Amino acid sequence: MLYYVVMRKYILLIFVFVVASMLNVPLSYGSSDADHDCTKCHKLTSDEAQSIIQGGIPASNVLEINPGPVKGVWEIVFEVRGQKGIVYVGLSKELLISGDIFDLKAKRNLTGERLANLNRIDVSKIPLDGALVMGDANAPKKVIVFTDPD
Repeated sequence: MLYYVVMRKYILLIFVFVVASMLNVPLSYGSSDADHDCTKCHKLTSDEAQSIIQGGIPASNVLEINPGPVKGVWEIVFEVRGQKGIVYVGLSKELLISGDIFDLKAKRNLTGERLANLNRIDVSKIPLDGALVMGDANAPKKVIVFTDPD
C-alpha cells in the first residue's frame, strides 16, 4: 500500500513537469530568475500579435503590445468596433488568455484599471456646438448629459 502512495506522488510530479514544459511555463517564478527580463529573449511582433488576435477575436485591430503584469505574458491592447480590450499571450504564442488579472495583496484589478485608462474620454475634446447649456458656462466643473430621443 505504501508503495502505491509513493508511486502516485512521483507520477503526479512527473505529470506537473510534463504539463509545465508543454505550456512553456517556467517553474522558477520567485527564484533567482525573478529579475530576468523575458522581453530580451522573447519577441512578439505586431504582425504575430494581429494573427494571434484574429484567431480568437475576429475583426480586431492590435493597438499596443506591452509586457504583461505577470512574468511570461504579453499584454495586447486591441480595438473592435471602437471599443478597446486587453488579452494576454504566453511566451509560447500558443495561449490566448482573456480575463482580469488581480493583485491579491493590493486588492486591485490590474486589467480593469488598465482598461479604464485606455477607454478614458477627454471631455475637453467633446464638441459642444449646439449643446444646451444650463447654468454658468464658465463653471469649473461641468456635467455633460447624452440622450437619445429615439
